[in-house]
Amino acid sequence: MNPKINDLRNSSVFFGTSSWKYEGWKGLIYRQSYPADKAFNEKALNEYSEHFSSVGVDHTYYAWPTEKQMTKYYESTPPGFQFVLKATEKVTVFRYPRLPRYGKDAGTTNDSFLNAELFQEQFLNPVSSLKEKLGAIIFEFSTFHPGMIEKGSVFVERLSQFLEKIKKASSVPLAVEIRNSNWLVPQYFEMLIQNQVAHVFNSWTHMPAIADQWDKAKLFDLPFYILRLLLKPGVLYQEAVDSFSPYDRLHQELTDTRLATAALIREALKKTKKTYVLVNNRFEGCAPKTIEAILQLI
Repeated sequence: MNPKINDLRNSSVFFGTSSWKYEGWKGLIYRQSYPADKAFNEKALNEYSEHFSSVGVDHTYYAWPTEKQMTKYYESTPPGFQFVLKATEKVTVFRYPRLPRYGKDAGTTNDSFLNAELFQEQFLNPVSSLKEKLGAIIFEFSTFHPGMIEKGSVFVERLSQFLEKIKKASSVPLAVEIRNSNWLVPQYFEMLIQNQVAHVFNSWTHMPAIADQWDKAKLFDLPFYILRLLLKPGVLYQEAVDSFSPYDRLHQELTDTRLATAALIREALKKTKKTYVLVNNRFEGCAPKTIEAILQLI
């Protein structure tokens, strides 16, 4: 493990990537011999955790987690390792996109949107097997377009009621990631503080730069910080996939975002805030190399 990652972990600042099963990292992160794809998928997390102190688990967004799966993750990682899980879209999608993977639900309104009871039963219960390694759960909300929720204040009110129920059922740290930039207003941050929930500072296609998000949030005493470096603002996901795969090298250097990330980490260290920095391959082309670059700035 990079000594800086280890030192920062001791100060409750955790570095990791969005998922870990990337063939392009062989020779960079993965040096063990994996005889087949199945062996790689089953064993890679163990080697990954020798390099990083945390990981973002994205697959829990697409399907409910299982206790067996979470237990395996727990047993595959060393003491102190932290998992940051994305909540399943069954409770965060307001209307299912018109995509083939949604089948008959495509284009329909989701009856389980912000259903706290369903989330507790199908998500909180199985992930409890991660025990002390469950660092946080992120509720990612895709862009709300006109004709969906009336306005941001309605969303904030409904979300607050949902979070209040979840907080009563579990002590797991929670965070919210939104994709409507005009909803980054005091009412939103006040709701987070009221429920002791974090905001996810995300670099994404249609969101303001992380530095701009911090300018809006810095007056509010958030319980902890999460940064997710996902995409360069203005760039679409599939465009980045097509350009950067197989994610074995940097294709661009987004210096401003790197600097903003380093500045926020310094702020977290000063305020002794637990912090997670999660980097996606689609941000600059190779998440491990992006992390190396950010560490040099701290």
